[in-house]
Amino acid sequence: MRIKSAVLPLGIAAVCTALAVTPATAYDNADLTKHTWTRDTGQCLNTCVVESWEYDLDGTFFKRDIGGKGLKMHIREHGKTIAQVEFHPYDEVLHVYDGANDGDTVFVRLKWDEGPFTDPVDATYWAPGTSAVIDHNSVQLAPDDDIDEGTEVQLRVYDDEALTDPITDWYEVRA
Repeated sequence: MRIKSAVLPLGIAAVCTALAVTPATAYDNADLTKHTWTRDTGQCLNTCVVESWEYDLDGTFFKRDIGGKGLKMHIREHGKTIAQVEFHPYDEVLHVYDGANDGDTVFVRLKWDEGPFTDPVDATYWAPGTSAVIDHNSVQLAPDDDIDEGTEVQLRVYDDEALTDPITDWYEVRA
């Protein structure tokens, strides 16, 4: 009797644990389409409107920032926007959108150097995976990860939190 009553709770616990740690389905990179738009924000009069596509998750514009280079990227799967990433040089703001309510999100890795005598900074950001139709994380990189004006920043999008499954190549933007 003791063994039977111990086995049942252990079995229930094992099933619950397996359900809790089951990862979301990863994207097959062969099925993904990426549209990327970059802009030298020093050329903007006051703002630069980003070319609009029918699958935008927001209306994006970049503020003028001399020496800055902004980026907007759509990642689509079978015609549906699953993610959108934006780097805004003015105030160093990163936007990460999850456009598919599928239990998965993308992870954006940023790398930059802060000077000749410091280690490079390596930071990762993502949109929360909630039940919302569109999840959005807006990260102002100051004061925690403030990037000096004109600093080259490398940006790459991944399908997993461990950063072992890249969706994109590296892109260079400028704060």
